[in-house]
Amino acid sequence: MNFDLSSSPEIWAPLLMVGAALALLFPSVLSFLRSRRDIESVERRLERRGPAAANPEQPRNQSRIGKAVTGLADQMAPDDDEQGVSAAKARLALAGFSGKSAVGRYYFARLVCIVLPQLGLLAALPYLSHLPGNTPLIISVMLVMIGLIAPGMYLDKRAKARQQECSAGFPDMMDLLVACVEAGLSLDASVQRVGEELELRHPIIAGFMRTLSLELRAGRARKSAWRGFADRMGIEEAGSLATMLRQAEEMGTSLGQTLRVFSADMRQRRILYAEEKAMALPAKLTLPLVFFVFPVLLGVLTLPAVVMFKEIL
Repeated sequence: MNFDLSSSPEIWAPLLMVGAALALLFPSVLSFLRSRRDIESVERRLERRGPAAANPEQPRNQSRIGKAVTGLADQMAPDDDEQGVSAAKARLALAGFSGKSAVGRYYFARLVCIVLPQLGLLAALPYLSHLPGNTPLIISVMLVMIGLIAPGMYLDKRAKARQQECSAGFPDMMDLLVACVEAGLSLDASVQRVGEELELRHPIIAGFMRTLSLELRAGRARKSAWRGFADRMGIEEAGSLATMLRQAEEMGTSLGQTLRVFSADMRQRRILYAEEKAMALPAKLTLPLVFFVFPVLLGVLTLPAVVMFKEIL
């Protein structure tokens, strides 16, 4: 099937999208090639001193493609002082992506989600010639919108799932924290111990506790460390805990008693949440009962009468 480019001006939309994406990608590619050349030169000099000095933190079996994608994503990351970067970092952190190259990989993924569908549309254009007028243009715009929105939707869904898991495991964390404090451990030592105990059952909370423990051991102020813990977890209970600990420290109240009251409140909240979900079940079951159960039951009850009526006739 022949497809004339000049006779269908609407096919230039995906070409323009791909061209714009490549134009945005070109400076990052040049910067990556320059930095990669310098890095390889340094690695060669280090390898002469011994294999352990070359790059001990980087996996030796990482492919060239993986290195290229990682380096290109790092080059695409905006500067920290650019507008929106802090919001992107916070959004990625809530979704569990907190590496130094997370922002660059996020922007790279958005670019890939735009370019690949446009390339697929270009390949499918000969088979779309029977469609009316501006259909390829409409499809191209829709694919761009989906490519821009899809990564953000994935991040929001992942962040919501992590927050739900944190909310479910937060009362368990509080019970362990209360037990450690009342057993005589300091709050900082209790944080480390709770992180170790929650490793198997609640690994996400355990990761947050490990980060908090490292910050406290590094000398960060306790109020600031707990506030960062609450921001990373992103749930209301963690913010309330950080506020409660700050007030207990300022007023000099008993930490064990304060944590016990707060833990009991978290347990009560979990019970109320479970009761609320249980009370909402009858309303949610109304629609399936009306459209699926009642028609089947009505058919089972009326079928013998219909058969008998046909036999009489």
